[in-house]
Amino acid sequence: MNDFMIHLADKIWPEGKRYVFCYDAQINEKSDIKSCHAKDGNPFGPFWSYFNIDFDGDVFFQPLFYDIINPNGWNTKYPSTKYPVLAFSGPPGTDQRNVPIAKYFIYSNYIQEQAENFLNKHQISPDTLLAIHLRNGIDFERACTYASEKSNFFASAQCLGYNLEKGIKLTHDICYPSEDMILQQTEKMIQKSKLTVLYIAADGNHMLDKFQKHFMKKYDIKIIKYERSSNQSEGEAAHIDLYILSIAKNAIVNCPSTFSAFAKRQRDRFDKSTDFWGIDNDKLINEQNSDL
Repeated sequence: MNDFMIHLADKIWPEGKRYVFCYDAQINEKSDIKSCHAKDGNPFGPFWSYFNIDFDGDVFFQPLFYDIINPNGWNTKYPSTKYPVLAFSGPPGTDQRNVPIAKYFIYSNYIQEQAENFLNKHQISPDTLLAIHLRNGIDFERACTYASEKSNFFASAQCLGYNLEKGIKLTHDICYPSEDMILQQTEKMIQKSKLTVLYIAADGNHMLDKFQKHFMKKYDIKIIKYERSSNQSEGEAAHIDLYILSIAKNAIVNCPSTFSAFAKRQRDRFDKSTDFWGIDNDKLINEQNSDL
């Protein structure tokens, strides 16, 4: 990206012709202007600013979506002669028509073996497992300040509906639940499910000490997280988290998190129940299967 901006952008993508693409206008409570708001918030603003990019206009590409089989719609509507660079404010593949593709995803033998070895080492069966995902890093805390009750945010369509048809508003408690809410909801699930192992996946604070203090003796439950070895990458460990989140008997995950969404779609394949922080599970259903 840096090489492109230094050596090629002035010729291929000059100032005055730098457009940003998004599916539809994003709602910003601070402005009535229809825009992608591509530089709102962190990390979005700092990312584009790092490369000294300011956009000259917004392009709403609906009803197109990511489709490698039939690209003609994109080529016809956005010819390279006018749009030599397609800069997106977010992934163009979030459309619900891509949901059924999840059935074709298979973890590599290596990831499966690493995850299964970890579970076997600790004598854990998926049928005894409540897995939770805490999206509580500082980046997400900041991002959630830009969430709106009037539109989807990241992967929130999985719990709000692609057209907000489920009638659930994306509150701050749903996007970035407090530790008290996390503890309360986890305890209710432990009481309801009678599961004996709590697995914690997190990108920030695992809250391990607090979970142990509140639940270990009270419910005689094992509380655990994955500990990666010194020669293992964070990315590899994250895939193991995803694998375990996908196969657990029950799971509580984050509504707007794309990481959670990946696990949720895998769980839907096997008709496993999934809860979201801050949302009544009775309002939710699994994604429909497809014969694709």
